[in-house]
Amino acid sequence: MKHNIRLQLFRKLKKENCFWSYDVSKMKSISDEALIEHVLLYLDIDDINKLFPLFGYKKVKRVWLDRVAPQGEMFRPFNILYAWYYFGAKRPESYVKSIETRHLNRITAA
Repeated sequence: MKHNIRLQLFRKLKKENCFWSYDVSKMKSISDEALIEHVLLYLDIDDINKLFPLFGYKKVKRVWLDRVAPQGEMFRPFNILYAWYYFGAKRPESYVKSIETRHLNRITAA
């Protein structure tokens, strides 16, 4: 069952041309983290809701924190929604801004 949901999400992402930077002719699969990231960035709420039973709350949140939330202004409205709706942030705008700032501080410190 979980494999079917994962495959369904993967196929939907391919159909929507979300893997524009990948050689899709050679793609048979994608890492869990990349799948979660792409679903959060490009698919709708119904598809995002499928991630939690498939991968678990902690893994989805970790991918969001590491790969999606730091992406800045372009995805900020989505990230504010995710912070509030999925991850229970009491002040989602401040929370997302702090994630972005921490990410930028890590990059500039390196």
